Amino acid sequence: MKRVFFQKETVQDAKVFWQMLRQRQSRVLLKEPTENAVTQLFRYVITGASSFLVDYLLLFLLGMAGVHYLPASALSFGVGISCNFILTKFFAFKAVDPTVGPTAEVVVFAGISVGGLLLTTILMYFFTSRLHLYFMVSKLISSCMVFFWNFLARKGILYPGKIHRES
Repeated sequence: MKRVFFQKETVQDAKVFWQMLRQRQSRVLLKEPTENAVTQLFRYVITGASSFLVDYLLLFLLGMAGVHYLPASALSFGVGISCNFILTKFFAFKAVDPTVGPTAEVVVFAGISVGGLLLTTILMYFFTSRLHLYFMVSKLISSCMVFFWNFLARKGILYPGKIHRES
Protein backbone atom coordinates (compact mmCIF):
# COMPACT_ATOMS: atom_id res chain seq x y z
CA MET A 1 0.00 0.00 0.00
CA LYS A 2 1.32 3.39 -0.98
CA ARG A 3 2.04 5.76 1.90
CA VAL A 4 -0.60 8.46 1.94
CA PHE A 5 0.89 11.19 4.10
CA PHE A 6 4.13 12.25 5.76
CA GLN A 7 6.27 12.06 2.69
CA LYS A 8 8.08 14.67 0.64
CA GLU A 9 5.36 14.72 -2.05
CA THR A 10 2.74 15.61 0.56
CA VAL A 11 4.65 18.74 1.57
CA GLN A 12 4.75 19.76 -2.10
CA ASP A 13 1.04 18.92 -2.44
CA ALA A 14 0.30 21.20 0.51
CA LYS A 15 2.25 24.07 -1.03
CA VAL A 16 0.42 23.68 -4.33
CA PHE A 17 -2.94 23.44 -2.55
CA TRP A 18 -2.37 26.63 -0.50
CA GLN A 19 -1.19 28.47 -3.59
CA MET A 20 -4.36 27.47 -5.47
CA LEU A 21 -6.49 28.45 -2.47
CA ARG A 22 -4.83 31.87 -2.17
CA GLN A 23 -5.33 32.44 -5.90
CA ARG A 24 -8.97 31.38 -5.59
CA GLN A 25 -8.64 28.68 -8.22
CA SER A 26 -11.90 27.02 -7.26
CA ARG A 27 -12.23 25.16 -10.55
CA VAL A 28 -8.94 23.38 -9.98
CA LEU A 29 -9.70 22.75 -6.30
CA LEU A 30 -13.20 21.43 -6.83
CA LYS A 31 -13.62 20.15 -10.38
CA GLU A 32 -10.45 19.07 -12.10
CA PRO A 33 -9.04 15.55 -11.63
CA THR A 34 -6.06 15.58 -9.28
CA GLU A 35 -3.48 13.35 -7.66
CA ASN A 36 -2.76 16.05 -5.05
CA ALA A 37 -3.39 14.35 -1.68
CA VAL A 38 -4.10 17.64 0.11
CA THR A 39 -6.65 18.68 -2.51
CA GLN A 40 -8.24 15.24 -2.22
CA LEU A 41 -8.37 15.67 1.58
CA PHE A 42 -9.98 19.10 1.10
CA ARG A 43 -12.60 17.53 -1.17
CA TYR A 44 -13.07 14.66 1.27
CA VAL A 45 -13.75 17.15 4.08
CA ILE A 46 -16.61 18.54 1.96
CA THR A 47 -17.73 14.98 1.15
CA GLY A 48 -17.51 13.93 4.78
CA ALA A 49 -19.34 17.01 6.04
CA SER A 50 -22.17 16.47 3.55
CA SER A 51 -22.46 12.78 4.40
CA PHE A 52 -22.26 13.57 8.10
CA LEU A 53 -25.17 16.02 7.83
CA VAL A 54 -27.33 13.32 6.23
CA ASP A 55 -26.25 10.82 8.90
CA TYR A 56 -26.64 13.25 11.82
CA LEU A 57 -30.05 14.58 10.77
CA LEU A 58 -31.39 11.07 10.23
CA LEU A 59 -30.04 9.99 13.63
CA PHE A 60 -31.77 12.98 15.23
CA LEU A 61 -35.07 12.16 13.51
CA LEU A 62 -34.85 8.48 14.48
CA GLY A 63 -34.05 9.49 18.05
CA MET A 64 -37.08 11.79 18.08
CA ALA A 65 -39.16 8.84 16.82
CA GLY A 66 -38.04 6.77 19.83
CA VAL A 67 -35.59 4.43 18.12
CA HIS A 68 -32.75 3.29 20.47
CA TYR A 69 -29.52 5.19 19.76
CA LEU A 70 -27.40 2.18 18.69
CA PRO A 71 -29.66 0.81 15.91
CA ALA A 72 -30.56 4.39 14.93
CA SER A 73 -26.85 5.17 14.67
CA ALA A 74 -26.21 2.10 12.51
CA LEU A 75 -29.12 2.94 10.18
CA SER A 76 -28.19 6.61 9.84
CA PHE A 77 -24.55 5.61 9.28
CA GLY A 78 -25.64 3.31 6.43
CA VAL A 79 -27.58 6.07 4.70
CA GLY A 80 -24.73 8.52 5.24
CA ILE A 81 -22.19 6.07 3.86
CA SER A 82 -24.30 5.61 0.70
CA CYS A 83 -24.11 9.37 0.14
CA ASN A 84 -20.41 9.20 0.96
CA PHE A 85 -19.77 6.53 -1.70
CA ILE A 86 -21.27 8.66 -4.44
CA LEU A 87 -19.49 11.84 -3.32
CA THR A 88 -16.17 10.05 -2.76
CA LYS A 89 -16.18 8.42 -6.17
CA PHE A 90 -17.37 11.40 -8.19
CA PHE A 91 -15.97 14.31 -6.20
CA ALA A 92 -13.23 13.62 -3.63
CA PHE A 93 -11.31 11.07 -5.70
CA LYS A 94 -12.79 12.19 -8.99
CA ALA A 95 -11.23 10.41 -11.94
CA VAL A 96 -8.88 8.34 -9.78
CA ASP A 97 -8.87 4.78 -10.95
CA PRO A 98 -9.79 2.42 -8.10
CA THR A 99 -7.39 -0.44 -7.46
CA VAL A 100 -10.18 -2.92 -8.27
CA GLY A 101 -13.07 -3.35 -10.72
CA PRO A 102 -16.49 -1.74 -10.24
CA THR A 103 -18.12 -4.57 -8.26
CA ALA A 104 -15.09 -5.04 -6.04
CA GLU A 105 -14.91 -1.26 -5.59
CA VAL A 106 -18.31 -1.31 -3.92
CA VAL A 107 -17.30 -4.33 -1.81
CA VAL A 108 -14.00 -2.74 -0.68
CA PHE A 109 -15.74 0.58 0.00
CA ALA A 110 -18.37 -1.31 2.03
CA GLY A 111 -15.64 -3.16 3.94
CA ILE A 112 -13.92 0.09 4.86
CA SER A 113 -17.33 1.48 5.82
CA VAL A 114 -18.07 -1.52 8.04
CA GLY A 115 -14.79 -0.80 9.83
CA GLY A 116 -15.98 2.78 10.26
CA LEU A 117 -19.37 1.57 11.50
CA LEU A 118 -17.74 -0.71 14.06
CA LEU A 119 -15.56 2.14 15.28
CA THR A 120 -18.57 4.47 15.39
CA THR A 121 -20.69 1.96 17.33
CA ILE A 122 -17.94 1.25 19.86
CA LEU A 123 -17.25 4.95 20.35
CA MET A 124 -20.98 5.78 20.56
CA TYR A 125 -21.45 3.10 23.22
CA PHE A 126 -18.40 4.29 25.17
CA PHE A 127 -19.29 7.98 25.08
CA THR A 128 -23.03 7.49 25.69
CA SER A 129 -23.22 4.50 28.04
CA ARG A 130 -19.95 4.88 29.89
CA LEU A 131 -19.29 8.62 29.91
CA HIS A 132 -23.02 9.50 29.90
CA LEU A 133 -22.80 12.01 27.10
CA TYR A 134 -25.92 12.87 25.12
CA PHE A 135 -26.00 10.50 22.14
CA MET A 136 -25.93 13.36 19.62
CA VAL A 137 -22.71 14.67 21.22
CA SER A 138 -21.32 11.14 21.14
CA LYS A 139 -22.14 10.95 17.43
CA LEU A 140 -20.35 14.21 16.74
CA ILE A 141 -17.18 13.12 18.58
CA SER A 142 -17.14 9.62 17.09
CA SER A 143 -17.75 10.94 13.57
CA CYS A 144 -14.77 13.28 13.82
CA MET A 145 -12.58 10.39 14.94
CA VAL A 146 -13.84 7.95 12.29
CA PHE A 147 -13.43 10.57 9.53
CA PHE A 148 -9.65 10.01 9.55
CA TRP A 149 -10.02 6.23 9.33
CA ASN A 150 -12.36 6.62 6.35
CA PHE A 151 -10.17 9.03 4.41
CA LEU A 152 -6.88 7.22 5.00
CA ALA A 153 -8.34 3.79 4.21
CA ARG A 154 -10.05 4.99 1.04
CA LYS A 155 -7.03 6.96 -0.14
CA GLY A 156 -4.55 4.24 0.77
CA ILE A 157 -6.46 1.10 -0.20
CA LEU A 158 -9.08 1.97 -2.78
CA TYR A 159 -7.94 5.13 -4.58
CA PRO A 160 -4.15 5.33 -4.29
CA GLY A 161 -3.56 5.33 -8.03
CA LYS A 162 -3.05 7.84 -10.73
CA ILE A 163 -5.88 9.78 -12.29
CA HIS A 164 -7.07 8.42 -15.58
CA ARG A 165 -6.94 10.61 -18.61
CA GLU A 166 -10.07 10.64 -20.70
CA SER A 167 -9.30 10.42 -24.41
